[in-house]
Amino acid sequence: MDLWLQYLYEEHSESELRQWASRLQFFRYFRAYGGRANDGDSLDIALKYESTELLIKHLKRLSIEPTIFSDLPDQPISGTKYSHEEFTSFPSLIPETEWIKQPGHCEIFGVKVFIWCSGGFIKISASPASYVVTTEHVESAERLERELGDLKQFLVDPPKETKHYICPKYHPSIFSSKKVFSDS
Repeated sequence: MDLWLQYLYEEHSESELRQWASRLQFFRYFRAYGGRANDGDSLDIALKYESTELLIKHLKRLSIEPTIFSDLPDQPISGTKYSHEEFTSFPSLIPETEWIKQPGHCEIFGVKVFIWCSGGFIKISASPASYVVTTEHVESAERLERELGDLKQFLVDPPKETKHYICPKYHPSIFSSKKVFSDS
């Protein structure tokens, strides 16, 4: 048996991933790298932006009023020890902006999400603070998709170039009628 497929279908069967793929138009299931990465599975989309102005426009379209600092806020100094409270008081900034705060954990259209912006991409996870994607996350992603249709031209599929995203590019069989791996 192929070890990758065994790992891919360890949490969710092929038929369940097929069902999710048929239900979701934009969001993609991400199978965690695992091991020492200490990451979790997620359900994500990515929107591209080519300028700070477009980034701000996208955030506002997501009903997020971006926090823009007039001066560079205090940031942690490399090599300096901070308590957890001290460290979390520093705002995370979106790279290559002056100086827009990362949205992070927030709510859009009544759905809790995690949003991170960098490298010209806004990544939205419909499964925040969770290591496992559930049916509730899929339902949340469906609600979000109904709100995000007019941003389709900015979608990037997959959200990151890796076979860990279940998408037509890397897993065409999930999006077709052909079975790859038995659910039994």
